[in-house]
Amino acid sequence: MIVTDVTSTPLAIPLERPFHWRSGAQRGANLVLFAVETDAGVTGYGESICEEPAAVVAYGRLMAEAFVGRSPGDVEAILQTLWSEGRWRFTPHWSLQVLAGIEVACWDALGKGLGVPASTFLGGRVRDEVDLMAFPQGDTAAELAAHAAELATEGYRVVYVKVGRDGRDDEEVVAAVREAIGPTPLLRVDANEAWDVPTAIDAIRRLERYGIDWVEQPVAAGNVTGLARVRRSVDVKVAADQAVHTASELRAVLEHEAADAVVLGHHETGGLWRLRQAAALTEAHGVPLNRHACVESAISTFAGLQVAACVPTLTIGNQVMHQLLAEALVTTPLPLRGGRVTVPSGPGLGLELDHDAVERARARHASDGPYRTLERSAR
Repeated sequence: MIVTDVTSTPLAIPLERPFHWRSGAQRGANLVLFAVETDAGVTGYGESICEEPAAVVAYGRLMAEAFVGRSPGDVEAILQTLWSEGRWRFTPHWSLQVLAGIEVACWDALGKGLGVPASTFLGGRVRDEVDLMAFPQGDTAAELAAHAAELATEGYRVVYVKVGRDGRDDEEVVAAVREAIGPTPLLRVDANEAWDVPTAIDAIRRLERYGIDWVEQPVAAGNVTGLARVRRSVDVKVAADQAVHTASELRAVLEHEAADAVVLGHHETGGLWRLRQAAALTEAHGVPLNRHACVESAISTFAGLQVAACVPTLTIGNQVMHQLLAEALVTTPLPLRGGRVTVPSGPGLGLELDHDAVERARARHASDGPYRTLERSAR
């Protein structure tokens, strides 16, 4: 089986409600759907998250040259070609984000061609079910608490809340959510690099009384020593997210003992293969892995489940965000109620693409352009 072509389609999909986090409010998802076509007549799909789809399409077109004419299973060799012959390494975070969509599509195509799930190529499954987080949405503490209460009644074991937002009282939000969900579910908060070190320590100490399981990325991604200092100064666990996108960044966090957990997804690592390798590195250091999610479609959730099924040290409450989108890109059901999801066993990623939905998202992007990240920016 040989890759004959790689095509890309820019998409714009509205969210059911605005998504609020420390950088603003997002009202829609900008994605690029990559399709890897093969001489065996099968096509694999993957997606890249982005701010501007046109930039991903242009960059992806150049990256695709390393894939055409190769087997979709030659991922390691293709990556070696990309990183040694191109200038992609000069902008690693951006390059990995673009690459992820093409790499995932390769595993989907290979699995479809051979009639096996993509997890077959990632070490094989150690679990058939993955536990996902509850992710309450809203702007105010009351709105977040009300949605959290609804989700808690469904049986979720982990509730996840954004903090560090300008003009919002983090303690008010966390206190309201904790009261709404009761004492049993784990409560995790994510500051998305909002604080400097002293502020992070003070903020976390104020939130400790509400039974926080962990605080995700409280300080800037590049401040590994600061992250380690925060971890030593508080009684709550600290998770690293933006600090661990590349292999060298992950190694630095682990060697500095700066995190109790690593939150990482395939959009950050450049695909499923490197994510699986990162999971092995965290396991060697005795640090568990939590699957990271972005504003993405279910295509990414299906892909993430394939690798999550193969990670022995996977946490509960793995991240999921495709449910925020107002329209799905797949016809394959993926029920989230209660958070425990069976890993699809169909070939490749185990999904069927909704081509009509893709066309609507393509037409929306063509007519209206991409969504803007911040509420204060007009679309």
